[in-house]
Amino acid sequence: MNDIPELDAAKRGGDFDPERFFELARTVGHGRALGLEFRAAQEGWIELALPWREELVGVKGSGVLASGAILSLLDTCGGASVWLAIGRYQPIVTIDLRLDYFRPALKGETVIARCRCDKLTRQIAFVSGFAHTGDPERLVARATGTFMLNP
Repeated sequence: MNDIPELDAAKRGGDFDPERFFELARTVGHGRALGLEFRAAQEGWIELALPWREELVGVKGSGVLASGAILSLLDTCGGASVWLAIGRYQPIVTIDLRLDYFRPALKGETVIARCRCDKLTRQIAFVSGFAHTGDPERLVARATGTFMLNP
């Protein structure tokens, strides 16, 4: 599984605790590389943040955060909204994720994503979300996606 036994235990557990999960997940692999941060979660939605860092800039010298980093943020946030909705971690697969970009995330801006699981079926979860840099009325991107539940 992973190098961190606590992360494996968090994945197998009953109630999904997003704060604890991301505390552990940001110490390995993709979570560590991006530096994603847990911000908040309530019934129906979850928020993650992606702090600006030079190594995440798409075009050197521009200061603009790479679109791939924002895509990864929204994909991770969307997946976490599914785990929150089903109340536990289980493997899921992104089937489709559409992002509409409205504006760039500029130097120094932390990107905040908020996603929710709109509908669950036996095999598919439907998710929507958005990303902004502090003002939810001024979006960086909007996302819609589907995830396959893989028990």
